[in-house]
Amino acid sequence: MAKFDTTKIIGPIMKFVNMRGIIALKDGMLAILPLTVVGSIFLIMGQLPFEGLNQAIAGVFGPEWTEPFMQVYSGTFAIMGLISCFSIGYSYAKNSGVEPLPAGVLSLSAFFILLRSSYVPEQGEAIGDAITKVWFGGQGIIGAIIIGLVVGAIYTMFIQRHIVIKMPEQVPQAISKQFEAMIPAFVIFLLSMIVYIISKLVTGGGTFIEMIYDVLQVPLQGLTGSLYGAIGIAFFISFLWWFGVHGQSVVNGVVTALLLSNLDANKAMLAAGTLSVKDGAHIVTQQFLDSFLIMSGSGITFGIVVAMLFAAKSKQYKALGKVAVFPALFNVNEPVVFGFPIVMNPVMFVPFLAVPILAAVIVYSAIAIGFMAPFSGVTLPWSTPAIISGFMVAGWQGAVVQLLILLVSTIVYFPFFKVQDTIAYKNEQGISA
Repeated sequence: MAKFDTTKIIGPIMKFVNMRGIIALKDGMLAILPLTVVGSIFLIMGQLPFEGLNQAIAGVFGPEWTEPFMQVYSGTFAIMGLISCFSIGYSYAKNSGVEPLPAGVLSLSAFFILLRSSYVPEQGEAIGDAITKVWFGGQGIIGAIIIGLVVGAIYTMFIQRHIVIKMPEQVPQAISKQFEAMIPAFVIFLLSMIVYIISKLVTGGGTFIEMIYDVLQVPLQGLTGSLYGAIGIAFFISFLWWFGVHGQSVVNGVVTALLLSNLDANKAMLAAGTLSVKDGAHIVTQQFLDSFLIMSGSGITFGIVVAMLFAAKSKQYKALGKVAVFPALFNVNEPVVFGFPIVMNPVMFVPFLAVPILAAVIVYSAIAIGFMAPFSGVTLPWSTPAIISGFMVAGWQGAVVQLLILLVSTIVYFPFFKVQDTIAYKNEQGISA
């Protein structure tokens, strides 16, 4: 039988993963991690899910006691689109080997050029020089990403092709670098103005960012928030990892903006007291991925670690189990992925893909039927241990669902592990003989 040539698949995958835009998107989105994680904690502190406790605190500090907490949320999670625009433009230039700061600044400027320059309240006339903050957060994040990538690419092209104003060598570098940004800045601002005009004509008074939200972001959020989207996320993380590509990093770079937008919409529903699936709450958010789809690491390899600790016959896997157990508690499974190995191992291909997909179905179903509430609260680092993370993001129900997924992982992986362990044991016996 002809041997399967993995290079036919890994080649295009690596080409996609190493694209400048994908790298910039992945690195740029990491910049908003402190905002989303810490900002969401302040939101929960200001939106306690216990009405009696809320009333008791209000009795001591007054009815406006939540306002300072919401102010922190407003300056963190609620501006993630604005920050991601800067960081993606910055990352694109940095990864291209050119001065990155002007790219971030120009991206931010283009973002504001493409926003409305006035605010129209529900009743009354437009207020000039006032911008509604809603487009700084989840609603504007896809438009912000596009702006950051395009501005980063244009700026980089001008710098690398030396289409710049060159200053004499005697001029300090800090000043010289800013003059180099003058020509690309003019082109970027001109193009932004043209796009602003076209968007206004096409939408009948709207903006580019509003158009992107309606045409692109809303459908994409609907897709990622569906069961098919959840299964697709789970599949591609494991599929890429099996080929040795950091699947979690790549998939996060592509879907994080959408999952955070879903979460932002849920937070708004929580504040309005309408958070429920029947009212349109999103099921698939960043917590869905970080706290459930990568427990013990990509592929949810908890079952392999348990099998190595309690059922391994080979010395190789007995030793590896002891090494892998502690990292697995913090969702780090590189010892298993590369030491077992999972990468390019045909025996482990099916369970490595199947377990996360089953996990996605379990979590999605638990929220859809009402066992778990839609995610809206604390956003935790992906390294938070299982059970703890489940309890913190979804109460005791989340911890129960995580336990079920870990049980499924153990059951599914076990027969495949026994095949691999038998092969390793026979090899050891042959060597010792």
